[in-house]
Amino acid sequence: MTVESLEGGAAMPVPSLLAVFAHPDDESLSAGGVLAQHAAAGARTAVVTATWAADTHRGAELAEALRILGAGEPRMLGYADAHVPQSAPTGRISPWLDNR
Repeated sequence: MTVESLEGGAAMPVPSLLAVFAHPDDESLSAGGVLAQHAAAGARTAVVTATWAADTHRGAELAEALRILGAGEPRMLGYADAHVPQSAPTGRISPWLDNR
């Protein structure tokens, strides 16, 4: 994927930003402005969280936050939060990991 340079018309690669966080909400609290700014400027952005599964209420909240920030679909690794065992159903692996 490329974008046209403003100066000479030469194609330049689209910048990418990968942000990795322990928990959903960390992306909004610590880097929401950076994610939104880069997404608005045309960068490809991706957010990965280590804890919580995509089919939990926190997964839905993260998806909505990323939609507002323009930061793409969430990628949740599905590890259990040490303080919230139900954050990752037992025996379940994130579908994102299954697509290796």
